[in-house]
Order: sequence, then structure tokens, then C-alpha cells
Amino acid sequence: MLAERYDAFLFDLDGVVVVGDRPVTGAVETLDRLRDRGVPIRFVTNNSRSTREAICGHLRGLGIEARTAELFTAASETAAHLADAGAESAYVLGGDGLAEELRRHGLEPVDGEAVAVDAVAVGLDRSATYDDLATATRLVRDGAAFVAANDDATYPTEGGVAPGTGALVAALRTATGREPTVVGKPRSALFERALSGLDGRVVMVGDSRTADVAGARAAGIESVLVTEHAREEDDGPEPDAVVSTPAGLFEE
Repeated sequence: MLAERYDAFLFDLDGVVVVGDRPVTGAVETLDRLRDRGVPIRFVTNNSRSTREAICGHLRGLGIEARTAELFTAASETAAHLADAGAESAYVLGGDGLAEELRRHGLEPVDGEAVAVDAVAVGLDRSATYDDLATATRLVRDGAAFVAANDDATYPTEGGVAPGTGALVAALRTATGREPTVVGKPRSALFERALSGLDGRVVMVGDSRTADVAGARAAGIESVLVTEHAREEDDGPEPDAVVSTPAGLFEE
């Protein structure tokens, strides 16, 4: 069985462990079995909506054991990237979680009618308006760094796929003529942080060929694609294994 091949597991969240407010089929039991065996688990997500504490609280409310130290998010990675780059302020086209992660890294998150900032930080923003996009466009055109937590075109919900951060990124790319620095999966920084301290054979379990499988390959680890809520990209690399749900990791 696949579970016996690996010494540590990286799990995507949306579409692999949870979909909206419910666990994916077999996810709770699979994670519990791995923990019972003492197998290290990390959660690696392009989620930019929430803080790590909020995500852990959501998971625990669904019966999924999770610790903040096990969670690696595009929001925290975006904040770390901007802090490392010396930015002090950022216009946030994203949720409160992204803004809070920026604060924790010493940046001033700005919204509303920003006049000048060091960067425009783009995450998933389900309440973004045309005026928000117009402000972000002006700031990027005026020289602010253009940084995206990820460029996922869609993400899975209980009602089906919905526009992701990449939809906002595409609008700004078109309006500004600028290419963003994309921080989350499949880029290597998020994987490198998650892999720190893990030994042996590590695998990424995800639902996206372009984010999870490609990112795992770039990081030098194997990947398992979970198909029950998989995104419909066909242009990503082939995974090392395919299962319909996380429970497939324990199938003979």
C-alpha cells in the first residue's frame, strides 16, 4: 500500500482534506491512521484567506487533528517573501488572514484608497470590487511590487469549482502589463519550508497537477493525485500514483 512507501506526508487541504465545511471522504480516518503510526504530517496549502490558527481551528472542528507548526500557507509565505524583500507596506487585495500574516511579519496592510505602497499583495478575495482592482492597478502601474499568493485559476467548493486567486491575478496582469511574483505552489519556497526537518522519503498528496504534482516534482519529492475533487487541468505532469480519495493510501 502507498502509506507504507513513505516516511512523511505533505497534504494539500482544499479538495484533499476538506471541501468547504466538510472533510473529504476518508480524510479523517487516513490522517488518524498515519498519526497512529507516528508518521510526520504537514499541510501545504495555497490558502491565502485565513491565518494558520484559523485554519487549524476549522480543521479541528471537523475532527481533523492539526497544529499550527504543521501548517504552511501561501498567506504566510507571501508575508515572509515581502518582509525578506524589505517591504514595509502592502495594498491587500485579499482576505483578513493575508492582512494579519502581513502584520505578523512587520508590514502595514493597507486597503481602501491607498496612495502609495511598497507592494500589492493579491490573495483570494471573494468580496473584491471593481474599485479594488482599479486601486491595485494604479499602484502596480506606479511602481509597487506585484506579488501573488498563488495563481490558481479555481478552487473546489461544496457547490463546485469557483474562481481562485488566479482570476484576480489575471485581471491585474491584463490591466498593468506586469507579471507578478507568485509565491505559493508550485513554487519551491513553500515546499522547502514544509520539508525542513523531515527525513526519508516524502510525498505530496494533492488534487492539482499544476500546483501539487508540479511543485512536488520541482522539490524533488513524489506525488499522489487525489481525484474525487481534482481540478480539471490536463497540462500538468503525471503523478507517481493516483487515488480517488485519501483512503486510497491504505488500499492494498
